[in-house]
Amino acid sequence: MAPPINPSRHHLQEFAREAASQGADKSFKVLDVGAAQGPYRELFSHVTYETTDLKDFGNVDHVCDITNLPMEDDTYDLVFCSQVLEHVREPLKALREIRRVLKPGGEAWLSAPLFYQEHQMPLDFFRYTRSAWRHLARRSGFEIRDIAWLEGAYGTTSYQLHMAARVLPRRMRLQRFLLMRLSRQMARLDLHERVTDRGMCKNYRVRLAKP
Repeated sequence: MAPPINPSRHHLQEFAREAASQGADKSFKVLDVGAAQGPYRELFSHVTYETTDLKDFGNVDHVCDITNLPMEDDTYDLVFCSQVLEHVREPLKALREIRRVLKPGGEAWLSAPLFYQEHQMPLDFFRYTRSAWRHLARRSGFEIRDIAWLEGAYGTTSYQLHMAARVLPRRMRLQRFLLMRLSRQMARLDLHERVTDRGMCKNYRVRLAKP
């Protein structure tokens, strides 16, 4: 019953593409923290790209914890960390580690959910508001470049409608069909018009800079 279009995946892909465009050649060093199978590896093929994760998915460069990175200080121009921090018990410690391995002036490009179902249990600990991002940035010594919605309100509504259709009993076939159809319409709308002045986002995308 999944919608054929997932606005979150589309916007995350664009977020990663924008991050990759910050570097021009192999002299630009990027660390993708919590990269799993490395879905964005091709986008970063023109720069020096390394990955970390808690377990080896076959092509992980550094098997390690985000709160204890083995790299030296001031190593990377950009750290990318997408949809990971909700699974980290100590997000402040993680951000301080990311700041440590960044070069002065380097940036952390991060995303994490505000509104999403519990997942990967029991390792799902937090959801992040705009105030939480500001608090964590300040405590970890970052300067805030941008805190923005990833999806627009239509994308969040699409997700809500999809969830509602999934939890209704099977006997409510018509209601489930209508909700899912509306969910697909909202998903398509979000790709064409990302409304951010009303409603709520599903995820935040954040850029932080090391002074």
